[in-house]
Amino acid sequence: MSKNWFDDIQSPHPFVFDKKIDLHSKICSIEPFPDNWSRDSRNLWSCMKLFDPELAQELHSHLLDRKLWTEMIGVFKDALVVADDQKINIIWPSASFRPIQISLPELPQPEADVTKRINVAWALRPNKPYEPMVIFSYCRLIYIFNVRKRILEGCLRGHGGEITSLTVHPHAAHIFCTTSRDFTSRLYDLTREPQLQANNPPWPPLEKPSYAGPAHGLDMTTSEGDGIGRCVLVLMGGRSGGHLGEVFGAAFHDTLPVIATCGMDRTIKIWYIPLFSNRLEQKLLRDDKPLFGSSSIHKARVLSVRWLTHDTLLTHSAPARMRINPPSNTKSLPSGSRQSLPDEPGSLTVWKWLSIDRFFPFGWDEGGFRPVRLATFKSDFQQSKSFRILSNYSFPPQTDQFITPMLYVCHGDPAPFVVISYPRSRSITIVNLALFKNTRTLTPSAANATQPLRYDEQVPGWSLSLNPSFGGEETLETCCMIPRSNPIIVAGGSKGSVWIFRAQPVPH
Repeated sequence: MSKNWFDDIQSPHPFVFDKKIDLHSKICSIEPFPDNWSRDSRNLWSCMKLFDPELAQELHSHLLDRKLWTEMIGVFKDALVVADDQKINIIWPSASFRPIQISLPELPQPEADVTKRINVAWALRPNKPYEPMVIFSYCRLIYIFNVRKRILEGCLRGHGGEITSLTVHPHAAHIFCTTSRDFTSRLYDLTREPQLQANNPPWPPLEKPSYAGPAHGLDMTTSEGDGIGRCVLVLMGGRSGGHLGEVFGAAFHDTLPVIATCGMDRTIKIWYIPLFSNRLEQKLLRDDKPLFGSSSIHKARVLSVRWLTHDTLLTHSAPARMRINPPSNTKSLPSGSRQSLPDEPGSLTVWKWLSIDRFFPFGWDEGGFRPVRLATFKSDFQQSKSFRILSNYSFPPQTDQFITPMLYVCHGDPAPFVVISYPRSRSITIVNLALFKNTRTLTPSAANATQPLRYDEQVPGWSLSLNPSFGGEETLETCCMIPRSNPIIVAGGSKGSVWIFRAQPVPH
């Protein structure tokens, strides 16, 4: 019996060039229509009770109209959101639908940095399930666009720094999280309306509500925005347990009320999400003490975090600047100076959170009672040792510590893939996580699961290179993979090209 190509690193990959679409401006982000929406609509809001039991009870008796749902999926299942420097494009590479273009307001251009870009995501409101939304962030603002009606339905403000990432809950498609350079992460609910007036607690000894503002995890002193969407939880930065630098990424757990974040301070944190406040009170919740926090997993800033299984995460970091003190007998260097070494390459790490069953034991959600905050200790949220590294691989060395890889995790059939691209490069690396050594928790049939850990190996994968005829000197900026029986890779270029690569069926 012959193996699948993704089971053997020596086998050639099946991806071939299909088509090229020109958008004439540097591509910043690409996000395909969520595959899990079309595969299983029953799980769209299966986690609603984890955040809002009131809304979950209200929707319990509501059933999707299968005809309308099938029609919506048929229209949007092949859609891509493509963001460039000044506009959002919604395109259908495999259909004849006319593209949708959303122009952005005239704001100062973000600097050329991998963490400063337009972030995009698909979302869905339970009260209007046949009208998919595109959420995108630009500088410090969040916009909510109704793709079906082609109108802007919301604009939200709140962050004190540029927004660095945007992610939607996989099984509560109306809840999303933004991370920012202001050291905080914010969770939003699309079924609520923006806060019009501050509802802050007093800071003793004063008796009046505080107006310190969002930098302290409080409501804004002015309106939060217009249309739909409301911030319901702020994960604060600070010395107690929050991030001490810019937050670069976040990931919701599939079935538990937790979210993982990562950032400039080299730390990865896992936070508890309490039940949102009832809709009459509409109180903004805040937290500064996560369930887990550690800077011992990576040596440099952590750029992304993803959940792979119930207790296993995938994170990746930038190169680490290494310096040493020169020998004391060196006379050519000034006193107290340090000698620079080549940057240590960034790493791609799979690791396990060991305390998840302590916080969420079997039957934790029985009885309907949820505490506002779980009991944590300093050893949990400051340099926790409650983790075990399962696999660790290094990225190829780069000439600059600011040349960092962009990752897209495609955790589905036919295998758990990661596609990696570097800015100003012309190749994509395709990685099968099941081939990582010692990754027993990812798949029981991992070929090399019994071999010991290695920390000096580069990320194993297949290389997909751009043909010189595709665009001359144009280089890659970002890429993604669409999970199907024959997957699709979409790549965005520095001059506005969108390349489509399709996996050809391999004869057995």
